[in-house]
Parts: sequence; C-alpha cells; structure tokens
Amino acid sequence: MMREPTWEEVWYTGWMRPSGKLQAAILSSKLGGLDKKRLQMVKSAIDAGEIGLGVDSLKKFTKAHAMRLWRDLQEQRKETVLKDMVAQTPDNYRLIQTESQLEQLVVALQSEPIISFDTETTGLDVYNDVIVGMSLTLPKADYHVYIPVAHKVGKQLKRSVVMDALMPMLTNPKVGKVLHNAKYDMHMLIRHGVRMRGLAHDTRVAMALLNENETSYALKNLATKYGKHFGFEDTSLTFEDLFGKTCFDEVPLDVALVYAAKDTHLTWKLYEWQRQHLQRLGKLEELYRELENPLIDVCVEMEQCGFLIDRNYAQEYGEELRSEIHQLELSLTDHFGDINCNSPIQLARKLYDELKLPEVNARSTDVKTLKALKDKHPGIEHLLKYRELTKLLSTYVEALPERIKSDGRIHGSFNQVATVTGRFSSNEPNLQNLPPKARKLIIAPPGKLIIGSDFSQIEPRVLAHISGDRHLQEPYLNGQDLYSTLASRVFKKPIEECGDGSKYRKMMKVGLLAVMYGTSMHTLSTQLEITVDEAHQFICDFFRTYPQVHSFIKYTHEFVKENEYVETLYGRKRRFPGHRQKAKVYDSLAKQICEILGVEELPLNVWRNNDIPRDLKRKFYDVKGDVESARRQSVNAVIQGTAADIMKRAMLNLQQYCLARGWSLCGTVHDEALMMVDDSVTNGDVKEIEECMTSAASLDVPLVVDTEIMQRWGEGVKKEEWFASAA
Repeated sequence: MMREPTWEEVWYTGWMRPSGKLQAAILSSKLGGLDKKRLQMVKSAIDAGEIGLGVDSLKKFTKAHAMRLWRDLQEQRKETVLKDMVAQTPDNYRLIQTESQLEQLVVALQSEPIISFDTETTGLDVYNDVIVGMSLTLPKADYHVYIPVAHKVGKQLKRSVVMDALMPMLTNPKVGKVLHNAKYDMHMLIRHGVRMRGLAHDTRVAMALLNENETSYALKNLATKYGKHFGFEDTSLTFEDLFGKTCFDEVPLDVALVYAAKDTHLTWKLYEWQRQHLQRLGKLEELYRELENPLIDVCVEMEQCGFLIDRNYAQEYGEELRSEIHQLELSLTDHFGDINCNSPIQLARKLYDELKLPEVNARSTDVKTLKALKDKHPGIEHLLKYRELTKLLSTYVEALPERIKSDGRIHGSFNQVATVTGRFSSNEPNLQNLPPKARKLIIAPPGKLIIGSDFSQIEPRVLAHISGDRHLQEPYLNGQDLYSTLASRVFKKPIEECGDGSKYRKMMKVGLLAVMYGTSMHTLSTQLEITVDEAHQFICDFFRTYPQVHSFIKYTHEFVKENEYVETLYGRKRRFPGHRQKAKVYDSLAKQICEILGVEELPLNVWRNNDIPRDLKRKFYDVKGDVESARRQSVNAVIQGTAADIMKRAMLNLQQYCLARGWSLCGTVHDEALMMVDDSVTNGDVKEIEECMTSAASLDVPLVVDTEIMQRWGEGVKKEEWFASAA
C-alpha cells in the first residue's frame, strides 16, 4: 500500500512515489513571487484551522489544488472582511435614504465652504454607465454620507430627486470640491445633466506632482502607502479585492456606506496631507493651483467635444488597405514560401535558419530588427510594409469607427500627468501614435473647421533660453534658419552649403536632439550613418561651438547628483531617488580610469581597454547604466518639462478664448493644439489664437506658432494659403 506523505514532505522536501519517482514539494518548484506568497498563505491558513485540506489524502494535495484553495480562501476572507467593515462602521458615516435626511444634508452643506465628493457607478464607461450613488465628506460638520440612488436592493431616493437637491451645490464655483480622479466623476455628472464647478483639488493629479515616480495612483494604494501619515493605519482594499466582478449596484447598502463614505473621507485626509507638502514646496503649489488644477476642466471639455469620424472614408480606405494587404501577402509567399508571417517563430525559422540572415538581435522579428535587415533580402521591405498596413487597418481604420458613441464621435481620454516630464498623453485613441493616414478619419462637422496650431521648435528655443547661449539664440533673434546656422558654425561651412536639404543641415537636426536628450554615440552613429568616433567628434565640436549649452548640461548633471531632482522653469520636479550615491561612485571610478590612462575624458569604450584593471571596469559598469540614464533624463526633464508647462499655459489661454466664441479646444498632440471653430473664422481670429500660445511664456527668444486650417485632419493648409484662396 502506498505510504501517505507527511505535511512537511508535501510542502518542503518532496516524497517518493511507489514508481520510484520523486514528487517535488510544492514550495520547491519554480514559482513566481506572487504564487509563492499565495501558496504560503494557504499553508498558514490550513495550519491555523481557517480552512480545511479539501482532499481525503495528502497524496492528492498538489500545487494546483493549493492554488484552488487560495481562491476559496479569498472568497471566505472577503465575507469576513465585509462583515467586519459593517460592524466597525464609524459613527459619523451616514446613509441618506429619505427626503428628510436629504433636506438636512442640503442645509448642512450650506455651511461648508469646501467638501469632498465621489460617485459610485455601474462601470467605467462615462458615456454609457450610470451613477448608482454619491458620497460626500462635510469637514466642518465632521461627518461622511453615502446617498444610494440606483442599487438593486434597499430603501433609497430617486436619482433625479437627489441630483436636483445637490445641483445648486455641485454647480456653485464658490463651493470647493475635493475629488480623487475628478475628471471621471465630472463626466459621470455630465451624463446626468450636471456640470460640476468649483474643483478645488484633485488628489490624484496633485500626487503626480508630489511624486511622479509612484507605481500606482489608485486611492486605496496611496492610502495604504501613506495612510499612516494622516490617520489611516489599515490596508485599504480595492473594489476588486472586496467585490470581485460584482457591479456596485448589487452591493448591500450597509456595505456600500462604509466603502463609499470611506472613499471621500480618505480623499479629504489625503488632500489635507498633500496641501501641507505643496505649501512647503511653494513653487509646486503655484504650479498645481495655476496650471494643473484648471487644466482638469480643460481635459473634461476636450473629452466631451470628441472627434467626428468619417465612416464612409473609413469603409473606403479599409477596402483599399485590404486590397493592398492581399497583394503584399502574395509577394510574401513568393519571397518566403507558405509560412505565417504573423508568427514570430515561423518567421525567425525562415529568416535565420533557412535564409541564413545575420542575427542582429537574438533572432528577433520586430520592426527595428527587420529595418536593420532590409538590405539583406528583398522580401524584408514587403514584410515591413505588410506590418505597417495591417496595423493601420486593425488598430485604426477598423477599430476607431467601433468606438463611436451615440453622438457620432469618438471620445478619447487626455492625461495631463501620465508622463514624468508633465507632457500630455492621450489614449483611445492615442493621438500621438495615430499615423498620418489614420488622421484623415477625423473630420470637422458641417459648418466647422479644424485648426491645428503648433509651437515651432519649442524645445530648442527652451534650451536657447535656459542655457543663455547667445550663439544659439542668434538664429531666433535674427530670423535665420536654426539648423542651417548651427550646421554652418559647427561644420565650419558657408551658410549656402548648409541650406534646406543639405547633408549638414540634416545631420545638425539629428545632432541637436542628441545633445538635448543625451543620445548615445552608438545610436547617433547609426542615425547619421557615421562611425562612433565621428559621432563623438561631432558632439565635441558642437559643445566647443556652443559652450554655454555644454555648461548647462554639465551643471544639470552636477545639480541632480547633489539634489536627486531637477526642476523646470515653473517648478515642476523630476526626481531621481538614489542617484547621489551612484553618481559619486561613478565619478570616483571615472577619475581613477582617467588617471590610469593619463587622459582628461573617459574613452568611448572602457570595457575593451586592456590597460584598465578588470575589477575596476566591472565596478564602473555596475553603476554606469543607471547614472548615465539619470543624467540623460535630467537634462530632458528640464527642457521637455519646461516646454510642456508652456504648452499647458497656452492651452488654458486657448480654452478661455474658444469658450468666449462658442468654439472648442478638442485635443493636443505634443506641441500642437487642435480646435473646432466656425467655418467663418477670420485671419484676425487665427492671429489671436496664435497670440494665446505665444503669450504663454516670455523667453529670451520669441515663441513662434505654425497654424493649419482643415476640414479633414491631416489635410491641413497653411493659414496664408487658406485665406488667400478664400479671398
């Protein structure tokens, strides 16, 4: 008879089956960190008697069974947690279920200059889901309420009755509102006919200013991490932790109260704590109050505006693309035979095993690798085109029309704090990634036009201002072409030889970006199709020609080493925790290497230099990557972050201007603002739009804006040409 394994053997040492095969112990098998933690949790729960074994013999107790027990344990604990939550509901958490209670709340709100507010909804789609309840924190009265309006079970008021009662407060700009991720709740209120005004603070946006390196900005995660600083010691569980796939309208009201009221209570406490830090940091508080907070309203308006999609064009262009893709598939079959070119495994086997193409990147078949192989086989070009067109078709031409809402438009999302430099980003769709041909899906409605106003060379202008380099400022001050002038000075060539289309101007355009963003010499050499040594010499020549730019970069490197942060002209911080110690080690090792070699500057490739002791090289390379990355990012953060701040100031000006005329600011892409205007727009109007942008900052060099006018995005006409043809 087969021996029963012990509990110790099941978990730690393994046990021998009658066949002579060792059955591995659960915790000795290859496990990810999360799985290991979950399995240990199961063992502890069984040891404590919290759950049973679930099998009649330890021979059947496998890792798969233990993972099933973990899921059962979570469900069991969920019920316990919810019961404990209800039992421990604070005395100042109140359900509003009657008209009398609602009336008392409205009276109490009249004494509150600022409140915390949140909505509970059926889902996350602000155009289709609905509000099922609202929570409020009244700081002066010191209580927190939840008002259910559409739960499936329980006594509650109608949503319309509650909305009517709260509307005067919600729409009053003099009553401050504190929310977490306010944009979402503002959209949900609009869904029910209420446009909230008076946003005083968004704890999510403020947190991104206080720490752009947060791994999560979810309220519960922030509360768990920072709660000890403002009176919340417990681990705050997320909605999914507590309710799984359950919709909030199915949550019992006693549970809903403690969950929802805690949200606004937490938000208020987090706000008070953030306010202390913002006040301490001064410039950051000003940046939040004057820029980021008002921009939340701008985001709401842009998202509500949306983009009109030309369905007919999408259908026609889709057919055209499918035809092109079919022809490419025939070409690919001619070149590579009957393989699935969408399969990386089959494609790698064909390229590297059968065709013996060089393995430039560990048998990769990604676009970057294929471009490097383009000259090695005629079929690669067809493959790249196939990839481009299939992505264009599936990701944009077919997908965008499917996202159209009932108003015929797509409504994406704009995030003002998604990037560490403060630049706007967007998704659904990501406008930055929208290929030029896909942009043509977006059109102006009848009687409207799209205007795109784009800052010209804003980042080089910011560099010219911050560095104070007079030679870099001269082209802007004298109305000369920047890249031609730079090329003429750096390459010591007559300006006539550095004009538009010249190799020197093209090199300078790439080179200036390399200077601003610390591109590696290897990358720059590839971009310019020159040797690494020539790329290095190019950068050295640039710095000799523009010494104040070099001084600014070196100063930034030293500043970030000492302070572990840099900041933009307007006080936005980019932090590099832990950089100081690594940078000091880097500098010390670099000094030793230079002394050994008798040089003042590190050689391009330290590792290949046999005069340097191997141990010293190893120590240097242990810190090299992190330090040089932080240095590159620090310079980038100052330049790009300042440009982002200027763009945001311009957007506030544009929003005010458009609203006054009944127009809409409908989007932003990098340094460009997109507006929906009447087709009667005049040249004078466009000049005022440009003034909204150029007045956003006062630099030592002028800001310049390029404007296009169009009925279809991507088919823009320069303003001069537009008005000349209309005359």
